[in-house]
Amino acid sequence: MQGLLIGFLLISLTRSDIHVDLPDGTVRGTKVTTKYYSFNAYRGIPFAKPPLGSLRFQGPVPNDPWNGTLDATEVKSCCIDLFGSGSQSEDCLYINVYTPSRNITEKLPVMFWIYGGGFTSGCATETTFGPFPLLNEDVIVVTSNYRLGVYGFLSTQDDAVLGNAAFKDQLLAMKWTQKNIEYFGGDPKKVTIFGQSAGGMSVGAHLANKKSSGLYRAAICQSGCSLSHFIMTTQPDPRKGAYDIAKAIDRSITDQNTTVEIRDFLQSQPTDVINKAFIANPSTGPVIEADYEDAYVTEYSFDNIASGNFNQVPTIIGTTSAESLTYLALPQLVQAVAIFYDLDPVALIPSDLKPKSGTNLKEIANKIKQAYTGGGSFLFNLAAVVEYTSDNLFVRSSLKQAQLQSNYTPVYFYQFSFSGNIGLLHTKIPGTGKVGHAEDVVYLFNSTLPLTTADEFRTRNRLVRLWANFAKTLNPTPDESDPLINLKWPQVSGSFIPYLDIDKNLEVKLGKKVTEMAMWNEVYYNYGKQPFTGF
Repeated sequence: MQGLLIGFLLISLTRSDIHVDLPDGTVRGTKVTTKYYSFNAYRGIPFAKPPLGSLRFQGPVPNDPWNGTLDATEVKSCCIDLFGSGSQSEDCLYINVYTPSRNITEKLPVMFWIYGGGFTSGCATETTFGPFPLLNEDVIVVTSNYRLGVYGFLSTQDDAVLGNAAFKDQLLAMKWTQKNIEYFGGDPKKVTIFGQSAGGMSVGAHLANKKSSGLYRAAICQSGCSLSHFIMTTQPDPRKGAYDIAKAIDRSITDQNTTVEIRDFLQSQPTDVINKAFIANPSTGPVIEADYEDAYVTEYSFDNIASGNFNQVPTIIGTTSAESLTYLALPQLVQAVAIFYDLDPVALIPSDLKPKSGTNLKEIANKIKQAYTGGGSFLFNLAAVVEYTSDNLFVRSSLKQAQLQSNYTPVYFYQFSFSGNIGLLHTKIPGTGKVGHAEDVVYLFNSTLPLTTADEFRTRNRLVRLWANFAKTLNPTPDESDPLINLKWPQVSGSFIPYLDIDKNLEVKLGKKVTEMAMWNEVYYNYGKQPFTGF
């Protein structure tokens, strides 16, 4: 409650209406002045028709022009998510534009944010993603909703329901930004897309897809990227998943029904019925679509990144220092995972690795365990549990993406290591990092988890400055004499991965998990079948 009160006070001191004329009509936004920020907000602009009825599960359709003035003073409904939090509706495809309110004559760089949430939750709200700190760096920030769960990823694996409606929502929002951002004072030639977790994976999916070419000139992948191993493996059989949801609603449905019948049936059902059936059959997430004209993702990203067949733009990639601590929040959970891996080392083999015929799985497992524990027990080396699980979730794939992508385009790698008050929400394991998954987000955005210490505010200022510098110049440290930064962040070069450690102080460190990455390269290339679905 205290955080909510602080968030309210920060964004609600004085307001006045402002107007912008767009090709589709006029929007009325709000100028907000607070003790800490002054900005213009244009909230809840529809970039697509409501995805209802025959548009449910389908790719988004651009919104029609409107007559009169559109009220863009309030954030609209969130998309429906697995947890049912906040104001939710299927009518949720809205975009928000935030600009500095001071008079600036030149067109400003634009940062387009894609939120995370495991593709099942999340929303472009100011309570979680208030972009006000970034606005102080003279950039424009755009946030938008995209469909989640079954609404964003249902697929029948043919043209009845291609799948990945969520990625197509993001794509259309980026196209809307290109078309309209100049009217808000933004430069459509200087757009940076950035996102965290599922948002970082979404950024990665757009990087790997030439259909998004020309919509941005830079990218930032935070704790998620093109090669995250579960980005395309969360639905082992998407067609069966669609049928299972339909069967959960109507037991008379069988595998003999056509995919068009399944689509039409599910499109006719009330939202609460769809939600109940989905919760009982929650297999969801990005899919490889059937190769039709309107498909967006028709192949895995690894070969595209490795061969240079991707949108070659400068990219920042990175992770927190101990990603898995967010999920292993209690010492008992870390111990339970340690015991599990000690009893079944084969479980250490990544789920996306497809072993070659005749491969000895125990041999692979022993190599992995040796790299993290020296061959000893996980139970007596809990730091190794955190390191392995963090690598398996986010770090390994991020390092591999940086490695491969750096052969074609500038790449900057970072580790967010600063542990502030939010870190008190989980345990600390001696011998490993202290910052869990998503802890970096509260330093980039204003949220209901307020910062309180000088070190926290200094870390926010640094992170915001680095990200904004990158959006402005394609270099996060263009001025080494900047007292807030005071260093040069070097680029990744193949297997050499220098990284910026973002802690109480900034420090460039040389090499990142060299031993572990050498082991993982051996495991994937020597034991795994190609094409790789991730890394």
